[in-house]
Amino acid sequence: MDHRMNSVEIQAVSVEEAVRLALEQLGRGHDEVDIEILSDAGPDEGDEALVRVTAKGMASQPTPRARPAAGRAPGRRPPGVRRVPGDRPSSRGAPPRADRERGADARVDEADERIAKEIVRDLLTHMGIEADVVAVDNPSAMPLDAADPPTIFVDVLGHDLGMLIGRRGEHLAQLQYLVNLLCNRRLDGWTRVVLDVEGYRSRREESLIGLAERVARQVARSRRPIVLEPMPPNERRIVHLTLRENPDVVTESNGEGALRRVTVQPRA
Repeated sequence: MDHRMNSVEIQAVSVEEAVRLALEQLGRGHDEVDIEILSDAGPDEGDEALVRVTAKGMASQPTPRARPAAGRAPGRRPPGVRRVPGDRPSSRGAPPRADRERGADARVDEADERIAKEIVRDLLTHMGIEADVVAVDNPSAMPLDAADPPTIFVDVLGHDLGMLIGRRGEHLAQLQYLVNLLCNRRLDGWTRVVLDVEGYRSRREESLIGLAERVARQVARSRRPIVLEPMPPNERRIVHLTLRENPDVVTESNGEGALRRVTVQPRA
């Protein structure tokens, strides 16, 4: 059995150096991994690049950061993984909603959840993918707004499901869009379905929170703005909410469509 790590995030003075260090830590070669550049090294002294390097065919699994989320029930931990005090539990392996205390999204009808899970299962069956489909409470540290529609959170659990996620979650976003179209043909009124695979969205959220905090520290030191990579609306929202109460920086979104980015700049 291969006991090597599957994914790691490394920060270094350049992308090349970060990738080299990540490959050494994973014990893998370039042709065995997928490389994601989360933040490139900027022009200012002290700015560093951040990359995530993941073994091919594996969902990226950055180490969870210490950020407690009130009201969330801990999920099962994979065998052999010890939870460090202060770590935020992952939603991976979370039990079905019926076995858990309901959160802010309790207004969702259980019959609607069954329909959503049935649609996801049918899609996976047509794709030839075997996996468990469960409804979970909101796994995000970002609570739902009062104006948000009824929201169903569905997680797909299984092995080697990286293809459902795709590069930077592109396949997952497309699959979620399709699930929402199919669900709302059968449900009364508009209901949003947030689809996840092996807790990828939660791990991506942790990564974005960490990136936002690191960039905020760099901006506070240099007093110069930093423009992040293009992100979809849900990821930009995470950055904005993470830094909303930061006394040193402010954030704003600029650009159009898929090229819209968050700029972190020093607070006046």
